[in-house]
Amino acid sequence: MEQFDVVVIGGGPAGGQTSRNLAKKGHKVLLVERYENFSLNNFSSAGMTLEPLDEFDLPETVIGAFWKDLVIQCTKKAYTWQGETNKGVVLNFQKLREFLADETLKLGGNVWMGHKYLAKEVQKDSVIVELLNTETSENIKVKTKLLVDATGPLRKVMYDVKEEQPEMVLGSGTEYEIEVSQEIYDQFKDKLLFFLGHKWSIKGYSWIFPMENRILKVGAGKTHLTSLNQEKTDKTTRKITEKIIAEYVKAKDYKIIDKHGGIIRYSRGLKDKFYHNKVVGVGDAVSAINPRGGEGIRYAMQTADLASTYIDEYLKTGKENFENYRKIWRRKKLLKWNLSEFSGRRMYSRYSDAQVENRVQFFYDNFNIDEMIASLFNFKYSKPFTRLFQYSFIKLSYLFKKEKF
Repeated sequence: MEQFDVVVIGGGPAGGQTSRNLAKKGHKVLLVERYENFSLNNFSSAGMTLEPLDEFDLPETVIGAFWKDLVIQCTKKAYTWQGETNKGVVLNFQKLREFLADETLKLGGNVWMGHKYLAKEVQKDSVIVELLNTETSENIKVKTKLLVDATGPLRKVMYDVKEEQPEMVLGSGTEYEIEVSQEIYDQFKDKLLFFLGHKWSIKGYSWIFPMENRILKVGAGKTHLTSLNQEKTDKTTRKITEKIIAEYVKAKDYKIIDKHGGIIRYSRGLKDKFYHNKVVGVGDAVSAINPRGGEGIRYAMQTADLASTYIDEYLKTGKENFENYRKIWRRKKLLKWNLSEFSGRRMYSRYSDAQVENRVQFFYDNFNIDEMIASLFNFKYSKPFTRLFQYSFIKLSYLFKKEKF
């Protein structure tokens, strides 16, 4: 039976970054990915600011496109914040994960593609992990000092099948990658475009993000909330996405490169297990996702960096200081996540189209593009009156604990 210091289950941004970090520190690492290649599980809109490129030392090869402008299309009107320089990127999600896996290999780690996690057996000083080779149907067991759950929102490693999990906020989405003509692509390049209001979205938001080679990411995400003001509808995220392609993009002759979907399961109050019985959670397994907008790559990789510090300490000294990992992450994110959930709840399920329009108009009148990006992506408000606006959200954020989905 082959032995490792750490086995990481899941080759997404959190799992790949954890493996990369620990391999760099000289530990014997195994990264396990259930799919045979990373093109088979490619769901992520992956729009973000420039900062994560430096924060995680990412090369330009993982960038699908840069963006300068931010656009919010409401039911009646579009609001555009123009930038003179690049403000962010849309990552190529497949290339990002390939890069992190390749880095793990270059640093001396191991990567097993096409292997599915089946079960774990926790022993006194180790964990026996059972895997399935999906190509040969062979069951394989490996031994590790520590196991990392990077399986995403289902948390397949941390929790047993019938084990109760914390209360979850649920969301789902659909995304099409389409290749369009140069004329159409030129209308959408260099900008992140979001849709709010019931015409182009349903209990959430929709988007168009540019990629390389005349490819657009067109998608819609919804929260599973009870809507008070938006009309009852049989719309699905797939139908909304196809409507945007047909009626907004107005693409007639286009090529579908990929269709995919995904789910969000976010623990209200960040009550996930971060460590239990030699299993450490990272990424979506510990709700490392902005509940308002679904942004997760940056936060998943931040959990990986933080968790890696305590995994390295455990492997070197035997000290289980993982409670610090949980406390530090919650101290950094809990209030922001509460604000995010509260504002998203109101925007997506409480506001009428007129209220959505008024809120966006407020930001348009008072925020330049840098301030808008700071507020949307980093929860930073630079002006005194918007700080008061933020403070009111902080007070109200505690009220949502009593609301039910």
